[in-house]
Amino acid sequence: MESTDLLMTVLSMAAVRLPVLIALTIGVVWVMDVPRGPVRTGALAGLLLLAATSMFGLLASLLPLWLINSGQYGSIAGLGMILNGVHFALSLVEAFGLVLVVWALTRALRGGVPRPA
Repeated sequence: MESTDLLMTVLSMAAVRLPVLIALTIGVVWVMDVPRGPVRTGALAGLLLLAATSMFGLLASLLPLWLINSGQYGSIAGLGMILNGVHFALSLVEAFGLVLVVWALTRALRGGVPRPA
């Protein structure tokens, strides 16, 4: 694999994640405008967890490509199970981040809308 092929693969993988990262950045900017409190903290934590898992997922996906490019074919054989575990852990963290965002949204909506008697 030539360096230009590797660069194009890296750029295309980053471009696939770019819309989600832009949306998460917009979410963080919107949440930063909210007064401090547990809802804001939960929303920020959830959004940052989602962004971090997206970035770490990108790095984990690039690791096999980097090993192939550097010629370390023997390392790739045992990497499959490890990467499956890493992606599973990242999906658990991503699910927790999503739960935090939904919790913050639910808590904010319940506080802003009076309940019927």
